[in-house]
Amino acid sequence: MKIGVVGLGYVGLVTAAVLANHDNEVIGIDVSTERVNKLNSNNLPIFEPELGNRIESAGSRLKFSTDYSDLAECSGVFICVPTPNNEAGIDLSFVVAASKEVSKVVPKSELIIKSTVTPGTARHISNLTGMNVTSNPEFTREGSAVYDTEHPDRIVVGGNDPQVCKDVWKFTNAPTIITTNENAELIKYASNAFLATKITFINQMADLCEKIPGADVKIVAHGIGLDHRIGKEFLKPGLGYGGSCFPKDTIALNSYANSKDVKLDIIDSVIRYNSDRINQLVEKIIRLAGDLNDRNICVLGLSFKDNTDDLRESRSIALIENLSKRGAKIFAYDPIVKQYPGIVQCNSSEECIMKCSIVITATEWEEFRSIDPVLFKDKMVFDLRRILSIKPDDITMGVGIGKD
Repeated sequence: MKIGVVGLGYVGLVTAAVLANHDNEVIGIDVSTERVNKLNSNNLPIFEPELGNRIESAGSRLKFSTDYSDLAECSGVFICVPTPNNEAGIDLSFVVAASKEVSKVVPKSELIIKSTVTPGTARHISNLTGMNVTSNPEFTREGSAVYDTEHPDRIVVGGNDPQVCKDVWKFTNAPTIITTNENAELIKYASNAFLATKITFINQMADLCEKIPGADVKIVAHGIGLDHRIGKEFLKPGLGYGGSCFPKDTIALNSYANSKDVKLDIIDSVIRYNSDRINQLVEKIIRLAGDLNDRNICVLGLSFKDNTDDLRESRSIALIENLSKRGAKIFAYDPIVKQYPGIVQCNSSEECIMKCSIVITATEWEEFRSIDPVLFKDKMVFDLRRILSIKPDDITMGVGIGKD
């Protein structure tokens, strides 16, 4: 089957590469000439484990272009463009623009919206273009997006005639939900909002544990996570949720609900707590470490999570900006992200630690778990990800989030 994918970011590029590895001829379209040129030169514009291998193994079945006319003869076209927030809650202009361009080339094909959009968008696009529009939200995690695309928990398909979409994902053998466009669109938002709520809940439990002698949120999280009704995923205390999805989608869902005169008190509370989380943590650091003016602080990790180079809504960056406003001089190390303005970038975690008197873990990179505890001697360590292997005797002072 010939398939088109419009938008070659973290979602679109993975979608294109995976589908090309499952007997489809795929043409990827992006408005960025620079991005397309990089891809045609075998230079990945993003970091995602296994993505390069999938693109290489796809060979001639996968092509990249900036020309929408190359979508001719496609049976289905996936829309994977950004849907950023604006004053109205969500900006659908990229989805609308891409859909219009596709309709000019293949008006009879199935238009498949994978971008996260508010309920009613697919029907609006169908009325606008006259095309058969299917809703097919993605549920991948950056850092494991290739695996998640090939082994999804479920495939959600919304629309009146979603045959192409159903056919291309048959290889996954995943449970498939066939429903309305509106249900499919809302399932995506509800899923992300619920996961954001789990993160916020465990962070609030961490706040409580810090007030109770003998309490440790890691043990509490493990205990409740073994309950199959709750599950262990997204119960890691830390800096709050970040990335390209949860912050954007919780705000968009809240705004959409408000437009329907529905008050989502839980989601509203989640947004407010997460927004203030970094400031709470910095105030805690100041209480324990004193004035931060002219202090050298090592921040381990810049990306919003491990196994990605994505800095969008990174809680590490928010932390750095807050610390910098307090007069601290920031030194940072990240295994993948090598440049960020306003900070001194180190070549290794060891170098970063040695230059500073205060050390903060901000991203849960696996390599940080094996840092030699000797490096922390006479340091003040704020293990905000609870990943370091250190003992009280190794350091001047250590704080693990959610521990009394």
